[in-house]
Amino acid sequence: MAFDMFDRPVPGESLTKPLQDDPSTQVPQIDNLYDAFYRIVDTIEKDEVVYGDLMNMIESGVDLETITHVITFGAFSKGLFSPDVAMQLNPHLLIWLFAEAHKEGVLVQDIKIMNFPENFSRGELSPNDVSALMMRKNPDKFNKMQKESATEQMDEFFGALKQSSDGEIGAPPKGEPESFMSMQAPEAVAPEALMPEEMENV
Repeated sequence: MAFDMFDRPVPGESLTKPLQDDPSTQVPQIDNLYDAFYRIVDTIEKDEVVYGDLMNMIESGVDLETITHVITFGAFSKGLFSPDVAMQLNPHLLIWLFAEAHKEGVLVQDIKIMNFPENFSRGELSPNDVSALMMRKNPDKFNKMQKESATEQMDEFFGALKQSSDGEIGAPPKGEPESFMSMQAPEAVAPEALMPEEMENV
């Protein structure tokens, strides 16, 4: 069968399916905060693998805010409850996860609550930090600046050469070069001075 390059989904086709097929657009299964909380907690506690993974994530430094948002968004996407119940559920689920992690032996100081950066260093980005960031986020501008910097350095180098050569790059310095015949002969040295001390005693 020949390959048909047009035999593929049309761009945006996934957005044209009826909304009725999306569970999040249906009437939610749970319509109150109390039942939603215990449905999530019971589901996690009954699955030892999920429970263990969550505790390991908390101990490794993943913040509780991120974990709770992932859990509640996933449940909302499956039509378990509405967005407003999900938002109200987040702080309750966060506190429950904190208590569970502490019960499992995770030190309080090792539990990250919110997704806040620890380093609030403002105005302390070094040129190397800016360069590394630009190389990742804006490589076109980074390469352009690299070329411009290299061109400036070459211009400065050739400018210095031109100045030292009195206008012409590569030209020898002004003045009459010293000929071989006009060079001063080295002073004569007695042979005894070149002879090792051991040879003198032979």
